[in-house]
Amino acid sequence: MNIESIKLAMDLLYRKYLIPMILLDENGTWLHPESSWQTKKPISHYLEATDEQSVTLYHFGKYMLGCFQFQLEGQRFYLMVGPCGVIGTPENSCVFLGHEYHYNIHYSKEDKYSFEEYIQLVHTLFANQPLTQEQLRWHYQTEPGNRSIQTDFNLEANLYDRRVHESTFDSYHFELRYLDYIKRNEPEKVAWVFKKMKETYSVSLSPFELEGLKLKFSAFVAVVTRMSIDEGVPVNQAFGLSDSLIQGLIYIHTADECLRYIKEATYRFMELLHSYPFAQKSLLVKTIVNYIDGHLYEKITIDDLADITQKHKTHLCSQFKKEMDKTIHNYIQEKKIAEAKHLLLFTDHSYEKISTLLAFSSQSHFIQSFKKITGTTPKEFKNIHYAHALS
Repeated sequence: MNIESIKLAMDLLYRKYLIPMILLDENGTWLHPESSWQTKKPISHYLEATDEQSVTLYHFGKYMLGCFQFQLEGQRFYLMVGPCGVIGTPENSCVFLGHEYHYNIHYSKEDKYSFEEYIQLVHTLFANQPLTQEQLRWHYQTEPGNRSIQTDFNLEANLYDRRVHESTFDSYHFELRYLDYIKRNEPEKVAWVFKKMKETYSVSLSPFELEGLKLKFSAFVAVVTRMSIDEGVPVNQAFGLSDSLIQGLIYIHTADECLRYIKEATYRFMELLHSYPFAQKSLLVKTIVNYIDGHLYEKITIDDLADITQKHKTHLCSQFKKEMDKTIHNYIQEKKIAEAKHLLLFTDHSYEKISTLLAFSSQSHFIQSFKKITGTTPKEFKNIHYAHALS
């Protein structure tokens, strides 16, 4: 095929499909169809974003555009395909390169997937090689005040993907099984489901694979964090791990790294979940424990716990004692004294300050409770851990 054959094919395709095309040389000079438009500057933007290995596709809400380069007779050429209108949009015209195009006169309308097929046809014909789906790179740009177009388009695209890829209907069930295996501490089954989910769950949350994976990762962490809290992990611990994992995304630079990171995050949550003895406790006890762990710096009463659980005080006390083998009061005291140990070792707070922070009735009450639980006074505890304790 020579340059004249290319021009003839462009004309024939345009008459058949009514999708405009522009042929340019390697310098961006307009070759075909003949035109007096002064468009070199706006066209150069599209050419600079095009490489030899892929086709650059643009979705502007009202219309779509494609651009790729190919070799012919030892020279490089560019082909711009479009504008092509978008089926379902109300517009009967669009402005492209400073000129107005009219629907059914200058251009036709297609959905995204039909436009992709047309691009693949033209690329196979002119570049003499077929395209893979991975070589199609979409860029989405919307006009100010018209943000809903992108959301609507993504909804349409994702629904289409779920229809044509029947296996994605299983993704919800895979996710349920994934969470169940995390709860049951079965890493081998987690690995198997993770592999199956990678193979089947192909709906993208972004036109860029890495960004899409990071969005899915953030959603996954939110779900597993909530599940961990429901299963008895203290709120601060669960959100602490969640925050650190999401912050770690800035060091992820490839899709493969992100997939490995998702798997690693799964095992981290599994370890956290099963390092706490409350994973198999009832929802009532988990709720009480989570409330206490999150309110150590406040006065906690049985009335407070009855209010948040909507259970009678007698019932929640007996259920807690049955499952935890200790009273609610004793559990509160143990957790407050554990927090007091931390404050003694890592702050310069006085005993009076610590007793006030942890809502003990007095300094003497704090010291009595500390000795009852640890067998030592706060001062003795500091002396054991430091050669020169602060008094």
